Parts: sequence; C-alpha cells; structure tokens
Amino acid sequence: MTTDTKPVRPLVLRLAGAGLLAISLLATAAMVTWWGAAGIAGSVWRALPALPAATAVHMVQLLLSALAWRCLLAPPRLGRAAMGLVRWVREALNTLLPIGGLSGAVASARMLAREAKLPVAEAGASVTADLTVEALAQLPFLLLTILVISLIAPDKLTPRQALWVVVPVVAAAVAFIVAQRMGLMRLVEFAGARLGFGRALAGMHGALMGLHRQPGRVGRALVWHTASWCLGGAEVWIVLRAIGHGVSPAAAFAIEGLGMAARSAGFALPAGLAAQEAGFVLAGSLFGVPAADSVALSMVKRLRELVVCLPGLLVWQVSEMRGRARG
Repeated sequence: MTTDTKPVRPLVLRLAGAGLLAISLLATAAMVTWWGAAGIAGSVWRALPALPAATAVHMVQLLLSALAWRCLLAPPRLGRAAMGLVRWVREALNTLLPIGGLSGAVASARMLAREAKLPVAEAGASVTADLTVEALAQLPFLLLTILVISLIAPDKLTPRQALWVVVPVVAAAVAFIVAQRMGLMRLVEFAGARLGFGRALAGMHGALMGLHRQPGRVGRALVWHTASWCLGGAEVWIVLRAIGHGVSPAAAFAIEGLGMAARSAGFALPAGLAAQEAGFVLAGSLFGVPAADSVALSMVKRLRELVVCLPGLLVWQVSEMRGRARG
C-alpha cells in the first residue's frame, strides 16, 4: 500500500460534519443578529487595514507550531520551510473542511510521509503526538492568562471561575493521553485496515509510545507550542486597536487566552464556530470591549483564517498532484 491511497470518508462522517457545520453557522448568525449586524460589520470594516499585520503574526505562529512538530521527528527529516508547508496544510484543512480535524490529520500525515520518506504509521504517530503536545501547551498559556488577569484586573476572575477555564482543558488533554496509552492507535490501525488502508497504518501504536518515551523532544515541542499560543495576543491587540479599543498588550493577551480556551472547548464544532465568538464576548467584557466589537474581533480572525488557509489548500492540492505524478 503506497502513501497515495485516498482516505475513505464514510457517509456518516460527512453527514455529522455537515450537521455540526449547520448548527455552528446558525448559532453564529444568531449571535451576530443579537448583538447588531450593522455595528459588527462597521467594526470589521475599520479593522480591515490591520488584516495584513494580523496575518503576519499568525504566519509566525504557524512557523513556531511547525518547529514544535519537527521536534517530534527523530531525526528531523524535513527542513524548517518544508515542515512549515506540511503544518500549513494541516491548519488549512482543519479550518476549512466540515470534519477538518480528521481531514487535516490524515492529509498532513500523508504529505509528511511522502515528503520525508517516512512510513505512514510513523508520520501518523507524529501527528497524534503533536496534537497532544499542542493541547498540553494550552495549559501553561492559560495559567499565564489567569496570572495576567489577576495582576491587571484582580476583581474580574474569581478562583472558581478560573477553575472552570482550566479544568476542561486539563481533563481533555489527560483523557487524550490516557486513551493513547490504552491503545487508541490500535483502534486506528484496525479501522484503517477495514477502510482499505491495508497494513499502511500498522505500527502507529508502537511509534506513538516511542515518542511518549522521549521527554526531551516532547519538552522542546511544548516550549515552541506555548510560544505559538502566547503570540496570538499580538493579533488581538492589533485588531482591537484598529477597531478603536486601545487595550493594553496584557489585556489583549488575556482576551486571546480566554477566547482560545472557549474555541478549544468547542473542538467538535467546525473551526470552533460560535464557541470562539462566545469566548471573545465573555473575555472582552472583562476589559470593557462591547460584545459587538468582540464578535467583530472574531470575524476579523476568521477573515485572516481565509487569507492564510485558502492558499494552504492549494499547497495541499499541488502536493497531492506531485505525489500522484511520482507514482
């Protein structure tokens, strides 16, 4: 079985993805209507000149995330730029496709296996490990967020409220790790065989457990991912200033931290639709940002996602065509 085998996407997954997308879009539309579509549109318009700067910030975040993933390859088989392209493809599919989380993982594993001449199982294990470390890195990011809020707005977030923010992230990350240790990848191997991949995925469990036993590599990846998470505050600061809110860099950092926590909590929703918007509304309210402008902030970030991710889909298509040409 070659690395160019097309992944099978059963009808049930397509229907589930379409259903979640419809629910998310309806919820987002309801928020926009509730908080005033005209006001939100005006704020987005004012923020458009900041879109190039916001995009530049995110491209740096993307590179940091690629460096984190590269740490998990032993030895690194791709240069930094090539690894950045693979990570770009993963984000593009994760963001733009209804069941992006699955599509992005599969497509980027195939691309990594092809470009780095790795077994598909090893590439897939590295994707899973990177997703795990990225989730774990949100914990120090959240703790820094809570520390910042306690310093600049000590009356805005009680310890109990802080727990409500941190506990779901910790629980999800721990559950994911426990599932891996208990043989989650064996189920993936079995499912892959039933879906037509033959033995291409055989060995994923062993490869993943091998990564679990390399704390040095995991630790370096954790540092890069934490830096990537933290840099998102710069994007929030740029966009809010363009809208007309001169929030401090510390407040922008806190808004990003809480907003991304909400998006992560809504991981089952395509691109975190509705979850991200609600998170920014709640976070912005702590620092005097009106709900309409917080939704506008989220909309500008989504425009930036389109600017970044649509070319990423083209990169993926070019990679797939090159792979087929190689035979």
